[in-house]
Amino acid sequence: MPMRLHAYTLALFVSLLSLSGCSGLKLPGLVVPTVHVSGRVYEALLLEDKPIAGAWIVINGSAPAYTDSSGRFIVNVPVPDTDSQTIIQASISIAKHGYLARLIEDRQINTGSSTELEPIYLVPAPNTSSLRGRVVDKTTGRGIPNAEVILFGASTIRVRTAADGSFLLSGIMPESGEFPVQARHPDFLTVFDLQTGRNEQLVVIRNGDENVNSVTLELYPIGTPARISGTVINSETSEPVVNATVILGDKRATTNEKGEFSIPDAPTGQQTLRVEHPQFLTFNENLLINGDPLVVFLFAPGSLPSLPFTISGKVTLQGETNHSGVRVEARRKVDGVVVDVATTTIEGDYALWVPPGTYLVKASVEGFNSAEREVVVRKGVAVTNIDFTLARLEGSP
Repeated sequence: MPMRLHAYTLALFVSLLSLSGCSGLKLPGLVVPTVHVSGRVYEALLLEDKPIAGAWIVINGSAPAYTDSSGRFIVNVPVPDTDSQTIIQASISIAKHGYLARLIEDRQINTGSSTELEPIYLVPAPNTSSLRGRVVDKTTGRGIPNAEVILFGASTIRVRTAADGSFLLSGIMPESGEFPVQARHPDFLTVFDLQTGRNEQLVVIRNGDENVNSVTLELYPIGTPARISGTVINSETSEPVVNATVILGDKRATTNEKGEFSIPDAPTGQQTLRVEHPQFLTFNENLLINGDPLVVFLFAPGSLPSLPFTISGKVTLQGETNHSGVRVEARRKVDGVVVDVATTTIEGDYALWVPPGTYLVKASVEGFNSAEREVVVRKGVAVTNIDFTLARLEGSP
């Protein structure tokens, strides 16, 4: 809890810094360093650069900034307090009603000096809606900075929250309806309902901008007991393993005919997960339990322990029945190196094999907007349902 309170204190100071325009705030015993990051936002798909005014910008959980009439922005970005200059990754969220919101995570900034970013382009999205909101700690009501917010509609839209937990999602298609939304942060569970383990919140969107649509997403801190569900699979045949015993802390469950299990009031955080079955080697690993569904592969005695895949999902192309040919790549978040690439089937299915680590998984194909999600792969456990919906680019056949 003390570390989490410190994070909220930092977020407050960052907000003050943005208002004051300084590069650091000195208080007795505390210095919060920031660095100026600037750039311009333009409309995409034009022969000449057309600046976008009033675009919402957040970088690495900073206070929000807005572009001026020339499309220019300046953001005071919180940086690590070190004695030497460091190059760090910039997570840049941009949104504006009438445009498709973007989350860019392949830019870098220098912690020792001001950084001018390369131009950022937003794709026009007419006849779409927008959603403003806030991600907060369920137990305290405080905003959670730098949380990832994902909305699943005709296009998958992602941004990260500002220092006060606020966010803006634009380019929502269709213009109205009920949309599933997820929120993720390393210090919090992904579930909204501790009893059911539900990790999506349905949000009703009406035709209009962020003044029409708003929502508050409440997350529980890691360590809060919650229902944890998952599936146990035979690594050689990919068939479900029936009657496997799943042990998590002092809780246990048995898999059904589909290999599924569900444990109410299970411990979360770093926990030892043990899965036993007389026909397989016992799975026994220390994992971060955060509410995400678990997919555990069991190996027969004497088999080579290698998972058939570690990341899988489905890509849907808006307005199409053939979803094949989409390139899905996983690149390491730390250095941007592409580790594995797959191409979707006609149904849109794909599977990647990558070692444990944090990855940015990107789906792209000509004529459609690309989409990207951050995925954490842990030892011995596959990550499934990393799905994307790609919207057709305006003017594409």
